[in-house]
Amino acid sequence: MKKMSNFWRRNYVPFSKQNRRVMKITLLLMLGAIFSLQASNSYSQNTRITVRESNTTVRDVLKVIEDKSEFYFAYNNKLIDVERQVDVDVEKEKISTVLDQLFRGTDVTYAILDRQIVLSSAKAMSGVQQAGQRTITGKVRDKLGEPVPGASIMVKGSTMGTITDMDGNYSLSEVPANATLVFSFIGMINQEVVLSGQSVVNITLEEETIGLDEVVAIGYGSAKKSDLSSSIATVTGLDKINSRAITSPSDFLQGNTAGVTVVQQGGDPTKTAKVVIRGVGSVSDESPLWVVDGMPYYGGAINPNDIETMSILKDAASAAIYGAQAASGVIVVTTKSGKSGKPKVSFDFFTGVQQAMNKPTPLNAEQQSWAYNTATDNSGASRLPAHDAAQNPWGAVTRTNWVDAIFRTAKVNNVNASVSGGGEKGRYMSSFNYQDKDGLLIGTNSKRFALRLKSAYDITDKITVGENFYMARTEAVGANTSSSYSGAIINAMYMPSAAPIRDEQGNFHGVAPEGSVFAGAYGDVYNPVALLSRPSTTNPITNMNANAYLDYKAFEGFKFRTSFAIDLRDDDYKKFTPRIPESGRRTDMNYMDQSWSNRNKWIWDNQINYERSYKKHNFNLTAVYSAQHTDYEYNVVNAQDFAREEEWYHYLKNAGEIVEWDSDVYEDALTSAIGRFRYNYASRYFFSASIRKDRSSRLAKENNSDVFSSLSAAWRLSEEPFLNDVDWLSSLKLRASWGEIGNIQSVNYYAYNVPMSSHRPYLGENPAYLPGYYVAQQSNRDLKWERSETYDLGLDATLFGGRLELVADYFEKTTHDMILTNAADPHTGVSDGPTSNVGNVKNKGFEGSLIYRNNDRQLKYSIGANFSTIDNELLDLDGYTSDYIYHSNNVRSSLFPFRSEPGQPLYSYHLVTSEGIFKTQAEIDAHTFNGAPIQPNAKPGDLKFTDANNDGKISDEDRVFHGNAFPTFTYAFNINLEYKGFDLAIILQGVEGSKAFNGYKYSTYNMSEQTYNRDNRILGAWSTSNPNSNIPRLQTSDDNRNFATNSTWYLEDASYLRMKNMTLGYTVPQNVLNKVIKGSNLRIYVTAENLFTITDYSGLDPEVGGIGLDVGSYPVARTLSTGLSFTF
Repeated sequence: MKKMSNFWRRNYVPFSKQNRRVMKITLLLMLGAIFSLQASNSYSQNTRITVRESNTTVRDVLKVIEDKSEFYFAYNNKLIDVERQVDVDVEKEKISTVLDQLFRGTDVTYAILDRQIVLSSAKAMSGVQQAGQRTITGKVRDKLGEPVPGASIMVKGSTMGTITDMDGNYSLSEVPANATLVFSFIGMINQEVVLSGQSVVNITLEEETIGLDEVVAIGYGSAKKSDLSSSIATVTGLDKINSRAITSPSDFLQGNTAGVTVVQQGGDPTKTAKVVIRGVGSVSDESPLWVVDGMPYYGGAINPNDIETMSILKDAASAAIYGAQAASGVIVVTTKSGKSGKPKVSFDFFTGVQQAMNKPTPLNAEQQSWAYNTATDNSGASRLPAHDAAQNPWGAVTRTNWVDAIFRTAKVNNVNASVSGGGEKGRYMSSFNYQDKDGLLIGTNSKRFALRLKSAYDITDKITVGENFYMARTEAVGANTSSSYSGAIINAMYMPSAAPIRDEQGNFHGVAPEGSVFAGAYGDVYNPVALLSRPSTTNPITNMNANAYLDYKAFEGFKFRTSFAIDLRDDDYKKFTPRIPESGRRTDMNYMDQSWSNRNKWIWDNQINYERSYKKHNFNLTAVYSAQHTDYEYNVVNAQDFAREEEWYHYLKNAGEIVEWDSDVYEDALTSAIGRFRYNYASRYFFSASIRKDRSSRLAKENNSDVFSSLSAAWRLSEEPFLNDVDWLSSLKLRASWGEIGNIQSVNYYAYNVPMSSHRPYLGENPAYLPGYYVAQQSNRDLKWERSETYDLGLDATLFGGRLELVADYFEKTTHDMILTNAADPHTGVSDGPTSNVGNVKNKGFEGSLIYRNNDRQLKYSIGANFSTIDNELLDLDGYTSDYIYHSNNVRSSLFPFRSEPGQPLYSYHLVTSEGIFKTQAEIDAHTFNGAPIQPNAKPGDLKFTDANNDGKISDEDRVFHGNAFPTFTYAFNINLEYKGFDLAIILQGVEGSKAFNGYKYSTYNMSEQTYNRDNRILGAWSTSNPNSNIPRLQTSDDNRNFATNSTWYLEDASYLRMKNMTLGYTVPQNVLNKVIKGSNLRIYVTAENLFTITDYSGLDPEVGGIGLDVGSYPVARTLSTGLSFTF
């Protein structure tokens, strides 16, 4: 292809050379490293270079130097002849000696600032200065106010130009008065300035994080984006995403990456979003492996402000290097590091409010009585006196909207501060984060404190040590919203609107006044406000992750790293529930649940990396030995009958009775030997292969090890001569890959040899708790690894000088020997069957992303879109004791909508088909089999069901396949605009083909389920005056099983389009800030999350937070926040 006209070239040192990361556990070592930062002979004085090149170009020699060292060059290829043929032969010389020989006999000069080298031409500069009429001076800075040495300043339409010095200053003489100056630097966005009489022009250049030279983390190393031969996605523009109100790392992924689905868990502050990469491959419901700074991470939420880059390893070829831990994909995170230079201080704060996007509306008191009287009449039963205003005037007055009573406008505050910097030999970074986030429901809250300390120190030119310490402590109180019996939202719907929150004495009110004879007519309901505010709950969780490492560069191209990490988690939980004296669900017993758990994990990695280039052949070899070990202990105690209920009395020793106690302990070990080979020829043909052998303690000796491998190749067509004349094609690459991954995470720790469980039955003539032991589950020594095999074909293209970027992939992923609990052998007397390998599952689909960028004018913008399709199929269930997988997900133990059968997707809906509502008796009479009515109890207003098996009746045998819970198509749009300091970012995200089983209707439309209050939408139920309604007639008996049948009446289209985020910001001009603090940066922004949703789904939210089953889950929050970011 024809190369684009680049004025500048700068090759960044690969990730493994620039970012030295690891963790120590103590602050003392951290401070020791920081105090040593100013030590120092410079890198340029200590480094020795060997170059032996003949009959080659200056450009190639500079590339060799960059590859063999940490030096990088900045130059203008219109001023420096980099195509000049040279011979260079130097051994272990200083960089100045090498450059002197390279440019001997030319007018090229150079300036060295540590690792950066700026090349200039004295003759060219003097020639330029004779051509014009005036002198322009100024300074070029980056967005943080730091000088940009080596930046290009050119007079547009001419060859006149210059470059900035080490302090970012420049001077350009003899410039025409009306000239246009073009400022540029590789990796930054070009700027043009039209002169209008001024002689001083200062410019701020902004980084542009796209490009083929972008370095991405790939697992145990890094590579240029242009060199990738497998499917690895990077989240671009993290600095822009992080400049809005971000509270979780999953926020970076939402709508930004094709093939990655982020399912929100509603407005519950204790829940984190679920991330799914390329569909669900097993019923074990695993999550992706997170890798932070090169080490697997199992701790709590990461402070999103600490994140510098994110890569998603989507196919097996890229993820196979993590073996048995990577079945659901890998998310590789690199945290920010300090850089040599003066200290940089950053502060970010935002505050906001959250509201429920959608809330249900219960019947008021008058409507509740009308609904029950109507249902009673329709069933031919006698009306209840409680719903007769004459007999129970109290019940006819609305006093509380219970949904409004439990929901609130919730606050969220987030503060982040960091300081980073370094000297010639050392770098450091530290950050602190505090987050206080209320839930949408009263009584719910989450607080997080997070601290990170990170440093690296060059002991010698060959040895670097470093550490990374991270600690997070959360204290969170959530609410039960997933239960269709006792969930907070369901209870708010059930509680009669006639009841006040409190009585005249200030005590919580029950379903009816104390002593009322009508209390039983309102059902066994908790006072929802009491349910959320009465219990006393504490749940501090402390996560600590520390990692220390040593890098040793033995000789050119060879590096050894040893790193040791510890991951500690301590989880304490205590919940005290007082007595409930009010009517409804009255209880005279108080009780307390208390549990303690701790997990101690260590990981030790030893890695060798060898990199070598010979002419156009480039090799990279990686070998790793990894070992990890986990200790876990869990204890739980349930106690009751406390004489007092004040907080100071909430201790086990004060309990009248210990009802139950239990404990669990396990050890887990995994050792791995890993190898990877990467090769490319002339950056045109690429090949990569990896192999990993894992050995796990979770399997019996004969099955506890396995080997996982991968192959990938790529062809960069744009480097072929036959595409040289295609000016609009910047880059075009085809990829193909294959790989295998194991999955051991879903296996219980002792599944091959299940230990006995303890039990305390209450027995005897004088009953007492008697300790005993029993076998709860059958063991299975034949259990082996679940394996995933993936094929991937991909295309990467960049067009029009990088303006348009396209990525497309087709993939097939097959999970073999899926791990599942089998049915128990009835002869053993054991209740649970063995964990077994049964069946195979396939996922296949397309995914693609497209982004267009325009940064040439004052108005800078980018428009992006991504999409993915998933086709999931359970291929077989060989070895399973049933023809299908029965899923226990249910609504009030009455509706079980899911089955997984071979030939269909996992979590398929198997339902009786509902054909609508019978409007007349004639329709019922015509619905027959061999002359007999199929639904003999039906009446006008009841649901009509299909007799699928033609046996003349409606039963579970009539359930048929009606799709599955997962969307067939996901998509997102991203828009970013910048104009004169203002910036606007918009993310739209949606799904198509998604279905949800709206079990909430069973609980709130069904008048036969006790005498609870209901959703006000039942006012539109079928009647002779409303014959076109899709809600069955009101009745207290449900003789036709309208609600008790697993039918498609509950199944709804859950497709949606959501305005996920919109952020408007303003960056204060640099010249204004420099009057206060030189080199500072200040940005103010306003963010709206989940601004609106377009959907036909009738439930609270189409993104129900589970696998397609909605029982009245926590709705997603709409968040409005404002914040500021300040750096100096």
